[in-house]
Amino acid sequence: VKSRFSSLDVRAMVNSVRPSVVGCKLTNVYDINSRVYILKFARKGFKCFLLLESGLRFHLTSYERDKSSVPSNYTMKLRKHIRTRRLTAIEQLG
Repeated sequence: VKSRFSSLDVRAMVNSVRPSVVGCKLTNVYDINSRVYILKFARKGFKCFLLLESGLRFHLTSYERDKSSVPSNYTMKLRKHIRTRRLTAIEQLG
């Protein structure tokens, strides 16, 4: 069982996520805990959730998880700056 993504894993995931989320608008950001965030993307007739776990994994899901009732300060700052923005590209750096 893998515990972390390698650069090859990240490349594969970026290529699989790109067709679904590029062109979508970020409608909200949620935190599950201090290391796991969910970004909700939507466009006409389509919505998805991108689950990000810091340093471990990221993937698209349609499953709605339980969210914390009060968002953290970091989540509030993310919402303030990136909510309603359109995702124009996704790529791996390095």
